[in-house]
Amino acid sequence: TTLLKMSRIDSGTVIFKKEEVEAGKLIKKALEPINIPVELKKQTILIVGDKKEKIALDLKWTTEAFVNILKNAHEHTGEGGMIIVKITNNPLFLEFLIQDNGCGIKKEDLPHIFERFYKGKNSSSESIGIGLNMSKTIIEKEDGVISVESIEGKGTTFQIKFFKTNV
Repeated sequence: TTLLKMSRIDSGTVIFKKEEVEAGKLIKKALEPINIPVELKKQTILIVGDKKEKIALDLKWTTEAFVNILKNAHEHTGEGGMIIVKITNNPLFLEFLIQDNGCGIKKEDLPHIFERFYKGKNSSSESIGIGLNMSKTIIEKEDGVISVESIEGKGTTFQIKFFKTNV
């Protein structure tokens, strides 16, 4: 189904329906699919910052983008690990930092992780290498940008910024 979603986005048949969404609501919805697996691994998820801050975006598609990133954080963070979502607001953009203390991304994989069908050395056997590419595509369609920093053995941080178009 991820491939089908990507082909719909690529073909331009997806219409992003922007609405005012609270940052905390977006994160809560994106965490729903991984709440039980996170519990089973005894991981902690901490959400800090401006949860009530609003931004105009398509909740369904943006949730999809965040699910992929949070799922990766969960899968690559060990038992008892921590995932932190920091929400920061300023006059130009709303920023989300998704940090984990997992295995990190190998230096040679880092420049390629947003490429379609790229599978890093630490990826699971079920991975087809499309989730992060789809997340990046959706975020960019929503007037946002995404970047990543990682230290192997220490963890990974995804930085997502949604620019305020009404500034």
